Amino acid sequence: MSEFKTGLEFAKQQDQNDILKSYRDAFYLPKNKNGEPLIYMTGNSLGLQPKATKQYINQELEDWANLGVEGHFEAKTPWLPYHEFLTESMAHVVGAKPIEVIVMNTLTANLHFMMVSFYKPTKKRYKILIESDAFPSDKYAVESQLRHHGYDDKEGGCALET
Repeated sequence: MSEFKTGLEFAKQQDQNDILKSYRDAFYLPKNKNGEPLIYMTGNSLGLQPKATKQYINQELEDWANLGVEGHFEAKTPWLPYHEFLTESMAHVVGAKPIEVIVMNTLTANLHFMMVSFYKPTKKRYKILIESDAFPSDKYAVESQLRHHGYDDKEGGCALET
């Protein structure tokens, strides 16, 4: 196990060794009032915009306009199996096998799907732990699952201070 280090020199060394550092240039970096790039740490709600976004969105809009519902199968990047285009690379990012990964929906929708499948409360075990500053829609997902199962969402939703 390596020793945790702090300090500017160590940080610079880590930046030099970062295998993902080249991706920084692929994103727009918001700037402060003086025109300097901000340190942007808001990836869970609205991450940085990739510079290629407009090109990709315009392609989808063009396919939609020209193909309509057939875009599910005939678009430049067909819509129905879109997740298949992302599986290999996302598996690499999260350190999983491709069979263990699927890219879909939003976090809140996926929380609902997960809880519908796996949340099986009993009289003694029904509470759901969620971080206190979770995204509001994620809190709503937890509250709605508790109510769906007949529990008081104020009693069953336990906020973890972060």
